[in-house]
Amino acid sequence: MDINDLLSRMPGTKREKKKLLSEINRIFYAIQKSWEEEAPEKVRNCYTSRLFEEHQQVLQKNKDEGVRNHTTKIAIQELANYRQINDTSFSIRIDFSCFDYLVDRKNQQLISGDKRERLYFSQVWYFNYSEKDKIWQADFIQPIFLD
Repeated sequence: MDINDLLSRMPGTKREKKKLLSEINRIFYAIQKSWEEEAPEKVRNCYTSRLFEEHQQVLQKNKDEGVRNHTTKIAIQELANYRQINDTSFSIRIDFSCFDYLVDRKNQQLISGDKRERLYFSQVWYFNYSEKDKIWQADFIQPIFLD
């Protein structure tokens, strides 16, 4: 899907659409960086409460199990399938690549994944508009499993 097809599905002026795409990129990278740092509270305003709590729980579970998930060198490949849900909610597919691996916290031994092989992911991200804060926030991330 090309960018013009994506833009044609979005509401607003061309400028508003580009601003929203820029915001999606910013939120995506901020959340990914905070995941790598295990510090979602640093970008709390990028999240709805639901997704923030979910990420905190997964990170805590990883700590409790003595493992750490690394996602590094993240690069968006494509934004596609924009779907307007209502005035304050939409979804968009984000295709990206990164190095994704799990290590033992104590000895840094690799448990799964690969530190040298770039993996490709496709996810549908759901965004909600916070009337209170006047900002878009990530609400839910649905993985699309690629074969």
